[in-house]
Amino acid sequence: MSVTESVWRPAAMRQIESDSEAPEGFEHIIVAGIGMKAEFIEPIDASDWNSMIAGLESWGNFPEGEVIIEETISTDRGLVLKLSSSGKLWCAEFLPWGSDGRLRARISLAPESNCVPSGGFVSGERDVILVREWTERGKTANNELETALQSNDSEVAKDILFRSATALGRYHSAAESGRVTPPDSQRWNKRMEGLEARLRANTIWRAPHTKQTMCMPSLGDVRFSDLEADDDGKYEIRIGPPRLADCLAKPNCEFPAIRDFASLLHDLNRLHYDSRSQLDLTNLRSSLIEGWRSTAPPQWCSEKAFYTPRGGVFFWEYEQMLLDVLEAVSHQSGKPEPAVSIIKYIPSMQKSMFNSRILAAFSYMFGFFSASSLYQVAIGNSTGIILPVAFAFAIFSFGFFYYYKKSAPPPEKPIFVAFKD
Repeated sequence: MSVTESVWRPAAMRQIESDSEAPEGFEHIIVAGIGMKAEFIEPIDASDWNSMIAGLESWGNFPEGEVIIEETISTDRGLVLKLSSSGKLWCAEFLPWGSDGRLRARISLAPESNCVPSGGFVSGERDVILVREWTERGKTANNELETALQSNDSEVAKDILFRSATALGRYHSAAESGRVTPPDSQRWNKRMEGLEARLRANTIWRAPHTKQTMCMPSLGDVRFSDLEADDDGKYEIRIGPPRLADCLAKPNCEFPAIRDFASLLHDLNRLHYDSRSQLDLTNLRSSLIEGWRSTAPPQWCSEKAFYTPRGGVFFWEYEQMLLDVLEAVSHQSGKPEPAVSIIKYIPSMQKSMFNSRILAAFSYMFGFFSASSLYQVAIGNSTGIILPVAFAFAIFSFGFFYYYKKSAPPPEKPIFVAFKD
């Protein structure tokens, strides 16, 4: 394929020679530059369906017999073909950089709908093409939300956000029956460190994470444009190709459900910024959080899962912003907003969280004094005044701990509101 047709390629990175093998009918492409490298495959002849699938293995339902390519569409995530076979229309979505290997697991767990691929083609362990029946895309949450934000219609916007988040929660409830493993804090922090180093960021964020943020078959990138409404106005999630950032910074671990939700939250940041809406973003985020909590597994969306000193949703929002910057750098397309503007508040956030640890230190100190005093009472090595002093220490300990917990910003508040100077 010509470079001009391959709009999914990082525009600022140059193609270099590759001696790696590709599936029959495809070529292996390597691009490099700006301290990054990306590898992907492209069809040699996008007008010949049979040549593209000749060396691939199929799964699920897909077009058979004589297949005619009705339309070719280039997107920022890969090539899309509109196919016709035996009087039926199909949609074939190419995955230039493949997937993380868990795409079919997500598809098998997702609630059944037209938004979920019915089949596809693979080369070994690599996902190459997703196939589903062709349907004219109807209303998406993105279109409806843009209209509501531009017209500053708060009630309509909050209803769209609530229904959008319930769709994500339904997927997470279905995915709960899949493979769920303990949190992987070490790899998550290592990934964040790698992104910050690659972008030469002057921000740092590491978190211990809670046991409520368990690894599961997460979607990775969820946007309002992926949410399609049916005739009853119910949104369903369209599972499709991954974003370019997954090629530039390949995930080497599984992620928690709250990362999917953070992706949707950050997409709200984008839409609110682009629309120049006057609506209060805190109220909008509240509606999104309420919607997700109404259908998602309770443990995955609990207060502990959202708790910022242990990661919370802000940690994953920060990752989404770094991924936005990473893609912008690969295209040299300028500063991606609002990601860059929000990232500027991260140092203030770190300062605020560091200061709040002083409260925790006082809590532990008075707790130690209280426990020591009670121990002296228990062994009989004390005077009558020790017991009330022990209770006083305990009250101080609980008081400081309460204020420490309260100092953590609520997830409803955007980072630039919660942590502004």
